[in-house]
Amino acid sequence: MIDTQSTRAVRRRPGRSRGAAGVAAALWLAGCATSEDPHQGGFVSGIVGLAGGGYQRRIDDREGAYQGELSAQQQLQAQARDLERERAAVRTDLNRSQARLADLERRLAQQRAQLRTAGGQSAQLRRLNQAQAQVTRTKGALRGVHPDQQPVGDLKARAAAIQRDLDQIDDLVGTVSGKSF
Repeated sequence: MIDTQSTRAVRRRPGRSRGAAGVAAALWLAGCATSEDPHQGGFVSGIVGLAGGGYQRRIDDREGAYQGELSAQQQLQAQARDLERERAAVRTDLNRSQARLADLERRLAQQRAQLRTAGGQSAQLRRLNQAQAQVTRTKGALRGVHPDQQPVGDLKARAAAIQRDLDQIDDLVGTVSGKSF
């Protein structure tokens, strides 16, 4: 006669070992942490990343960040081109100012010579002296402008101030000669 309980016990043991192996495998897989970073994960993470779309999301995120940086770079390059155009315009204005100042100095010297030969009046000489003092200040202002080293806003303000100074000099010289330049 066969003992049914011992058979059951024998039958249970193989079942228990399969159940224990299943539990051990589940614990082992659960112990494997998955990561969306392919450098940190292993085989299981690779499969999970591919199947779940984690890798594609990572790629899409990085491509989006790249496109954003590329767009920002293009905007900065456009701003740099605009600033360089403005800087070139200010350089042109400053060159014109220097030429205008040289012409005013020439006119001032001519007026001074004419007043000396004609025995000029003291009021006219005072105006010429004022104009000469303004010329000296304006020359100093022009020497203090460095288009490649100063902000464009400052350059524009200085160029406008120099133009106002030149207008004042022109008025003083024009008043002495009786005509405006």
